[in-house]
Amino acid sequence: MERQTLAPSSSSSSSSSPPTEDAWVNTYQRLLPQLQSLTLPHKSIIPISISRVNQVDAARLDIEMSAMLKEQLVKVFSLMKPGLLFQYEPELDAFLEFLIWRFSIWVDKPTPGNALMNLRYRDERAIEARGKGNQLWTSLYATCWLMLPIIAVIISALITHLSLS
Repeated sequence: MERQTLAPSSSSSSSSSPPTEDAWVNTYQRLLPQLQSLTLPHKSIIPISISRVNQVDAARLDIEMSAMLKEQLVKVFSLMKPGLLFQYEPELDAFLEFLIWRFSIWVDKPTPGNALMNLRYRDERAIEARGKGNQLWTSLYATCWLMLPIIAVIISALITHLSLS
């Protein structure tokens, strides 16, 4: 591979004129294909197998962490009227799950269970680097994982209430 320089070579530096204002742009455009050929084709995917047992354990740890947070929150409100907090239990659960989701998945960090199990997931189909372009998928995840369970609990409570009336 031959070496390329940014400035033209000359025998005496005092006789050469300064480069034009767009010389760096021209040089960049000339060297860009070589730079891309060095970075892009060398991406290789390393096959990783993650045991399903580890995934289930991580999910269980997430549930336990949520239960621990809920227990602490119930202790904070223990001096309030008894039963008042449990009236809003589905909303409380959804709020705690939202907090875990917001400070883990939304900012591209593992959930607490995944972090404790040292698990990292990746999208094998993704070509572009993970970043803010995946906020649509994390929002969709939040809708399915956080909102659908609370909607199901509220609907079942309404059906139970209507059937008792």
